[in-house]
Amino acid sequence: MKYLDMHVHCDSTDKDQLDILAKTARDGETILALSGGLRYGGHDFAPNETVIEICKRYPDCFIPLAKLDLWETADPNEVYRYAEMGVKGFKCIYPYYEYDHDIYMPVYEAAEKCGLPLLFHTGNYRPSASDVVYKRPVLKNMNPINLDRIARSFQKLHIIMAHLGTRIFQDEASQYIKMHANLYADLGGCGQWKRIQPKELYDMLSPELTVAEPTMANFRKLVLGSDAYVTYPHIVTEGHKHYVALLERIGVPAEIIAEVMGKTVASWLGIQLEA
Repeated sequence: MKYLDMHVHCDSTDKDQLDILAKTARDGETILALSGGLRYGGHDFAPNETVIEICKRYPDCFIPLAKLDLWETADPNEVYRYAEMGVKGFKCIYPYYEYDHDIYMPVYEAAEKCGLPLLFHTGNYRPSASDVVYKRPVLKNMNPINLDRIARSFQKLHIIMAHLGTRIFQDEASQYIKMHANLYADLGGCGQWKRIQPKELYDMLSPELTVAEPTMANFRKLVLGSDAYVTYPHIVTEGHKHYVALLERIGVPAEIIAEVMGKTVASWLGIQLEA
């Protein structure tokens, strides 16, 4: 495998659909990080334990992430338990409080101790029937600014900001990933990797000082995340294609593109990708 996609949803346990996703991964020479879990707003995905078992059946192309249940309470022991079960990182989405609430900080500390990265959904989120039940400030809770405290407090923790804040927060989100050495972002979802224009992304990731020598170094803060689903495997291929096309049009060097497309995350996880 040459690439690593850190953002794929396990929304089905159907064997035929999983076989198609696995073939898509193999054909594209891409390892896929699958995340499931309960309480995604108005719906649930495959439970974490099920995702772990699925990945064991496809060890050459799937790796598991566990969704952390950031609700009215949060248990750091959950992090250690899933780490022992072999997960390669954690997904965080639809929290009861803002991501940087005090009660969640021990959970992030545990992830740092385990050396496992965290993928946070940031930005837009469609309304659902659950919003009427919970009456939570959803976009406020998943604003990228909430990752600032986490990145400062746990500087050895690798953090991925899914969707670069989406259109709602993307300008400020780009400032945060340039500020924090341990904070990265994906462009997951066609709303980002199809919509965002080369000049937009170049301007967001350019050095802040106009006197600075032009550099592509900040593009190292991007990682591949397609936001694909088991039931929509073609998004893996489409996301890969659009990432490469976008970065090549900007003129990002090939060695940095290789880091974006998997080498950066693989280095965190101790996975050796082919040259």
